[in-house]
Amino acid sequence: MENNDNLGKLNQKLIKRKILELAGTKRELEAEKIKNLEILKETIKHKLETDLLRIGDVIKEYGLSRKTIDRMRSKTKGLKYSQNSPKSAVWIVRKDLEDFLKRDRHAR
Repeated sequence: MENNDNLGKLNQKLIKRKILELAGTKRELEAEKIKNLEILKETIKHKLETDLLRIGDVIKEYGLSRKTIDRMRSKTKGLKYSQNSPKSAVWIVRKDLEDFLKRDRHAR
């Protein structure tokens, strides 16, 4: 009888461990699903010429560094941008950026 009780307790522990493993796996899968949905949203999002991009968007989409963007915005290079005050966000129109990149590439 004692053997059956020990066996029953062992089975309960194993079942509990499996349930905890499955719960952990489920959480990981849900996190992965959310990440994949975010990636999908980014790839599906239409990119219009009139899109307003922040510096972070330019860095993310075009793979440019902040320093490179700042150099492109300098008066000698001439990338068009909009900024209300020195500490406010910088906005760049996608078409202006792409035209600048094409022009800059051909100028070299």
